[in-house]
Amino acid sequence: MDELIIASRAVHFAAAALLVGAPLFRLAVAPDGLRSDAGGRAVEIAAAVAALVSGLGWFAGVAATMAGSFADAITPDTLQAVTFDTRFGHLWLARLVLLAALMAVQAIAKPSPARDAALLALAAAFAASLVGVGHGMTGAGHGPEVARIHMAADVVHLLCAATWIGGLVGLGRLLHRVMIGKETLDVLREALRRFSLIGYWAVALVLITGCINALVMVPGPASLIGSDYGHALLVKLALVAVLVAMAIGNRVVLTPRIMAAEQPGAVRNLWRSVLVEQGVGLAVLAAAAWLGTIHPVP
Repeated sequence: MDELIIASRAVHFAAAALLVGAPLFRLAVAPDGLRSDAGGRAVEIAAAVAALVSGLGWFAGVAATMAGSFADAITPDTLQAVTFDTRFGHLWLARLVLLAALMAVQAIAKPSPARDAALLALAAAFAASLVGVGHGMTGAGHGPEVARIHMAADVVHLLCAATWIGGLVGLGRLLHRVMIGKETLDVLREALRRFSLIGYWAVALVLITGCINALVMVPGPASLIGSDYGHALLVKLALVAVLVAMAIGNRVVLTPRIMAAEQPGAVRNLWRSVLVEQGVGLAVLAAAAWLGTIHPVP
């Protein structure tokens, strides 16, 4: 059951990140001539479907955990109790509504800044709602003021992580289009300038809010070594450190080679690095999915 919940959460988080990152990339990063293609409608619809399927898997795992087995989880009483009598069920229904709206906008609306703004608003609400089914309420044990700060930090943490990791997909697609001659280096250079600015803020806020969350949920340094939650958090922190190091390397070493002048292999090298960075980002989301299933340090 735990394995199903962790796997479902990981896919759900990855899908949410792409759904946030794609329209944001088109609105804030991609030059005007690229906005109709930068996210990829088919990719975003696939992400929405993945979010739906993983949401069903997550629901099944939670229901089975509450009932004691998968056989008991599918009884009408259990399904009704999980759906209507738990915070998880209420938020799960709300996310289904948001997901249906996202898919409707994707399928019906024509590409435009207004469409992307609607997609971004729906996706941001979808991602932010995940706070209510993780450790976002842990701060309540420290008083209402700390609880509000913790929830706000968790929302910002989720949205900035989605911006960073989801935006890498759009950047990777743009780099590939330049490699095959469908976009120019000038388009790429402008996108890199804008992406770097957004990336600075996203990374900084991820790190700041991550520290706030850790202060709320981990009593002291010894708890990082002496608890399952601490071990999982250390794994996530190590992966985030790798991700930050790769982002810095891309910005300091690879991007300037493209910005200064056309160099053979420069675009391809950055594209490969962004693909690896995406992989590490997915590993971070998987670690976050695992972390959310472990009871925080008391």
